[in-house]
Amino acid sequence: MKFFTFYKRFLTLNKYPLFRTANFKHMLINILLISLMIALPNIISLFQSVSATTSLTSIESEIPEFSIVDGEYVGESKTIQIHGSSILFSGSRSTGDMTGADREVLIGFLKDGIYIRDVQGGGFDYSYISQVENNEDLETFIEQQTSSLYFYVAVYVVFYTAVIMFFAVILLSIGVYAMHLISSVLRKKSRFMNWFKFSTFATVLALIPIIGIQLAIGLTPWWIYLATLPFYFHYYRKLPVMK
Repeated sequence: MKFFTFYKRFLTLNKYPLFRTANFKHMLINILLISLMIALPNIISLFQSVSATTSLTSIESEIPEFSIVDGEYVGESKTIQIHGSSILFSGSRSTGDMTGADREVLIGFLKDGIYIRDVQGGGFDYSYISQVENNEDLETFIEQQTSSLYFYVAVYVVFYTAVIMFFAVILLSIGVYAMHLISSVLRKKSRFMNWFKFSTFATVLALIPIIGIQLAIGLTPWWIYLATLPFYFHYYRKLPVMK
């Protein structure tokens, strides 16, 4: 497949001028891959949260007694262990208190709202589930809504990935424009779109180890992207000189 020949050329430092022949479809595929890889750790964690939520149906008897009064949790504080993670019920902690030290908490019913790990913003007011006013309502809500949760998550993932795609295009454009400008100043026959095409392939290859390490040990070594600089320099060297 022609798409993969560009990756081979990238890694073997071969036929770099032919990156200009990559078409718009190849560029869109790369931007989608970039967005999906960046989103992947949060998507995995989100599905773990949903899985834990649906599993609440099996531990309804462990849900503590509580009520929502004027938009705040009032009731017993309790932590329920489920699938190696925690569901937290607490009237003394707020969504803003949740930090990196609370990574084991998938879902929290807290003083000022509901905390869901890895969802953008982290917290939701109880007004989002106004039908839940106490623990009995929560049990009913879980039974009614668990079948629809994965649909809502799928919608969120699509929206989240689209947002990442938007910012990926902007950030790539800024970096590529700088390289295009430098090349032009140094009297090279540079084309912005050719640089952009090349950059999307470079970014996909750099993200593979970055995201792999993040999923394996939780670190995000973005400095690995610097390993692509020699390839960018080689691409620059292959640009023809202006006459």
